[in-house]
Amino acid sequence: MTVQRRKISSSSRCSGRRRGISRADVVVVLFLVSITAMLVVMGMTRGRENARLVFCSRNLTRIGFAIALFDQMRGELPATEIHPPDQPTSTGPPGPLKTLLRELDLPDFTDLKDPRTRPKGHNGQVPGEIPIPGFTCPSDPEAAGTGGRLPAPVSYRAATGDSPLGDNGPFAPGRIWSLAAIEQRDGTSYTAAFSERLVGASDEASETVRSYRIAAGPLTDSGCPASSGPSGLRNDAGSSWVAGDYRSTLYNHALTPGGSPSCIASNGRTAFMGASSGHVRGVHLLRLDGSVTVVAPTVAPKIWREYAAISPPEPSGSP
Repeated sequence: MTVQRRKISSSSRCSGRRRGISRADVVVVLFLVSITAMLVVMGMTRGRENARLVFCSRNLTRIGFAIALFDQMRGELPATEIHPPDQPTSTGPPGPLKTLLRELDLPDFTDLKDPRTRPKGHNGQVPGEIPIPGFTCPSDPEAAGTGGRLPAPVSYRAATGDSPLGDNGPFAPGRIWSLAAIEQRDGTSYTAAFSERLVGASDEASETVRSYRIAAGPLTDSGCPASSGPSGLRNDAGSSWVAGDYRSTLYNHALTPGGSPSCIASNGRTAFMGASSGHVRGVHLLRLDGSVTVVAPTVAPKIWREYAAISPPEPSGSP
């Protein structure tokens, strides 16, 4: 009996040595390898996007520092005037970013570390219409690498209000606000200052969130006029941080983040020009208290509009 058991055991071992890798084993190994590779790629992609989010948030934070410094110096926010979208960017009134650079005597905002202190050692030379470090978001490749197509690309825009009129926001054309006045009305932590918008595409053939049209105007809450195809699309959105217009440096909350279509009245006074970004999670929103948050495209329209609207004064005699 003992000898027989040994023979059986020996036979089993020999059988185990002869057994090769089955197709099922190969399938399992390939599946595990593909899952591992996919997780590695997803981790790398997520890491790059997180880095871009941080970079973009820092750009807006520095714009917030510049706004706070300007308000300390002047007791008000930069005034904004509108010029028509077909007027050359270099000949119209300056946009808020140009005004901030000029009044703070800075070539850019990269050295701003504190909302109470202006960096020392600058020569006060404000650059001309050229790309500026910190004015474009790395999640928008069209803005980060225009190759000269756009003279001075910009990803960040100042809020004019909650409707196409753009008349009740902190940077509403023709109105002048201060941080103190806004704090008394709504609170600076509840009021939008700047947000992102994708620049125009170089090869746009159909209407997207990057494009816009010129409309007869004045535009009302009913939205942009119906389009008749790709003719008339403009691809120069965000072309210059120098200008004070809806083409480049202003936006409103008439559209929720990523909404379309966009349009600007021919006189530049009214517009549907919303926020948008290349980030997966949504758009960065700089508030007047200097904080930056990410707002998802699914935000309720009412909440989004309230971010940009400064409440009117209380009626006289109200409690």
